[in-house]
Amino acid sequence: MRHILLTIIPIILTATVSQAQTNRSAQTYLSRGTERHAKGDLDGAIADYSIAITFDPKVAIAYHNRGNARKAKGELNEAIADYNRAIEINPRYTEAFNNRGNARQDIGDLDGAIADFSKAIEINPRLGLSYNNRGAARQAIRDFDGAISDYSKAIMLDPRLALAYNNRGALNFARGNLSDSIADFEKAIKVNSRYATPYMNRGLVLLIQGKVVEAESNFEQCLGLDGGLKPLLEERIKEVKNQLVGRH
Repeated sequence: MRHILLTIIPIILTATVSQAQTNRSAQTYLSRGTERHAKGDLDGAIADYSIAITFDPKVAIAYHNRGNARKAKGELNEAIADYNRAIEINPRYTEAFNNRGNARQDIGDLDGAIADFSKAIEINPRLGLSYNNRGAARQAIRDFDGAISDYSKAIMLDPRLALAYNNRGALNFARGNLSDSIADFEKAIKVNSRYATPYMNRGLVLLIQGKVVEAESNFEQCLGLDGGLKPLLEERIKEVKNQLVGRH
């Protein structure tokens, strides 16, 4: 599991009246696009970001934010094109590298994703989220030691990054390190008690350990927070039960 980075819109100071008017117009549409994006109006947000770009084609944030909206719609190639343009304008745009990495991973370009997350880390070595995201990409190419290292670095930099605890726990679980995995899931829940996934994962560990009542309690808590996880939960429970049958 990865995460996208958002960009705060800065105030643009200008030197001439005409440039000031152009930038104010771009800023107006950029701001409205951000508001629409936050409300889930992705088409409206994309339209506003595009108008902002028309007023000022050098506003990297407009390309970046339009890329985020396009990624949210599943338009991954278009999103990558926007991130590319944002990076061309600002080669040290950490968020654009991170988010392009997410999009590249989604289209299966894992090497490209790892390169982008690594560049984001190079620009900002204290960005825990990019370590987490690189860990997920490394896990996808079965570089498990590299993934564990990245998740641990993410946690060291941001001890409240519940996502990294859950991801490290899930990898430990897959490798059979149950005690380490359940400790990570419990930490993820302690950091963010509204995060549904670690309840599911902790329940699966408890199920393997034969603690059925405790496992079911965790599953109920998971679905109470996010009912959309039910199909995945049912699939994972089936996998665990088949694994337990195979032991006998």
